[in-house]
Amino acid sequence: MTTLIRPAVLLVDDDPTILSVLARRLAREGFDVRTAPSGPAALSALERGWPAILVVDLMMPGMDGFELSRRVKRIADLPIIVLSAVDASESKVRALEDYAEDYITKPFDPDELVARVQRVLRRASGGRPDITLDGGEVEIDLTKKRLVTAAGSHALTPVETRLLQLLIGSLDRVVPTETILNRVWSDADGADPSYVWVTVRRLRRKLEIDPDRPRYLLTERGVGYRLSSGGA
Repeated sequence: MTTLIRPAVLLVDDDPTILSVLARRLAREGFDVRTAPSGPAALSALERGWPAILVVDLMMPGMDGFELSRRVKRIADLPIIVLSAVDASESKVRALEDYAEDYITKPFDPDELVARVQRVLRRASGGRPDITLDGGEVEIDLTKKRLVTAAGSHALTPVETRLLQLLIGSLDRVVPTETILNRVWSDADGADPSYVWVTVRRLRRKLEIDPDRPRYLLTERGVGYRLSSGGA
């Protein structure tokens, strides 16, 4: 008889009630749920085994969610969803740019967390893992979150990786800005087109010889963005 492998989720929150409610809901959905009440406890849990995804509260005493996420990402590229009662755009942008695959503002329905976890895991396991552009002038490895150009090797942030994954899936075709917002930033409240522009600008600094005159990551004014396979 085949034994099904249940994806493991590590929940980290200093509120025991939230931990209990979310753990029960995720367990009902078939996940192997582990919990930790603090950042140090989460690091200890990770030493005993890595989950498929980490769900962490940002505003915890002692080691907050930002510090925990930073330490985790130094060790392994583990998908992270962050939770926070702070509905501040700066916190969202910082979390999504540097560490997280998704962001949920408290209070929220546990069913929403289940949907986000499932979506992040599907996204992490699918898509084209690597591609070359312009006859090998640019190499993009989505699995390792890295791109290589003549100027050197560059690490990709989670949001840059998601953007490239979407654009690679529509290579040489324009992806509307609205689609990028919906797919790259998921349902994060307050996302607006400036998020896309800022991320594209940062990505061009890694991808292009001259970011002000891009050859690969192109803007289609009033529509969206296109990744060119031939650098033209």
